[in-house]
Amino acid sequence: MIIPPRWSRAEAIEVCLEAMATGRVHGFSPNHDPDYLAMNSSFTQSGLGRGSMVRDWGLFEAHFVSGRCECFVVQAHRMRKPPRWKKLRDQIEPYGVEPVAHLQVPGSEYFRVLASDSQICVDTESGRIMKISVAARPPLPGPVRPLPPGIRAAALRQRETWDGWLDRLPPDRWAGCLARMSYLHTMEPARRETWTAFGLWVLDRARAVWPADEWAWRWSDFVLDRPGSVPAGEIAAACLAALPMSRVEAAELPRDWRARTTEEIRLSRMTLALIRNAALDVPAPPPVPDLAAWRPLLRGLG
Repeated sequence: MIIPPRWSRAEAIEVCLEAMATGRVHGFSPNHDPDYLAMNSSFTQSGLGRGSMVRDWGLFEAHFVSGRCECFVVQAHRMRKPPRWKKLRDQIEPYGVEPVAHLQVPGSEYFRVLASDSQICVDTESGRIMKISVAARPPLPGPVRPLPPGIRAAALRQRETWDGWLDRLPPDRWAGCLARMSYLHTMEPARRETWTAFGLWVLDRARAVWPADEWAWRWSDFVLDRPGSVPAGEIAAACLAALPMSRVEAAELPRDWRARTTEEIRLSRMTLALIRNAALDVPAPPPVPDLAAWRPLLRGLG
């Protein structure tokens, strides 16, 4: 599919619906090869400093950090009349909708679509959709939870105290430890070895608790940002071993996004996210036959 240079109102609303329901735009996902989006389409490209850039097609943008697409943003506010959330919500409800309670922005309401993990920003005065954000991160189970308290202090204590500290937290809050370690990795670089060791230890504990695909994605996402923390080739092996879809199932996915079930959307997004992380193994692994076999099917995933 080619991204058009402009959209009619009906086509723009279709872009919004597809992004909300599936996390894709014209069938493209943030986890697809960026060259797919650039092919036979017109866009502007702007550098934002520190390795960040934005490709802008007018109605939607792709945001990149260090050459990797981190998210799509459908800028619905650029439409002459952005669609009203209440008119589209009935079509999105089957995919699961919940308010994003931790985002408190005056004049705006935020909603999350569970199947795709898309996030919708609605202007509270007009009730119109302002933007739809789709992260490269796949849909993960459960609501977004606040960060557990005392993570930094726990990581700085002796290793033998870590188990007792983590045991007091329910497993659905363990992912917050990884988010905090990533923040500290940037803000306190002198202690990066400590933050990496604590994060890898949490992931080791979580392996027996989290679903295999969730664990593989969180683990690979963590170690990809820390080159050299695991031997080359381990990332690709772990991601490919945890793929929640087979190649046969991927080949049978309906082309029409409306024909896909919520479970197919979730599994498709997770599968593509894991394949992307496998391909990003640092340093680059030797050719992996299983990874090469997926290439003809990637365009239909996401």
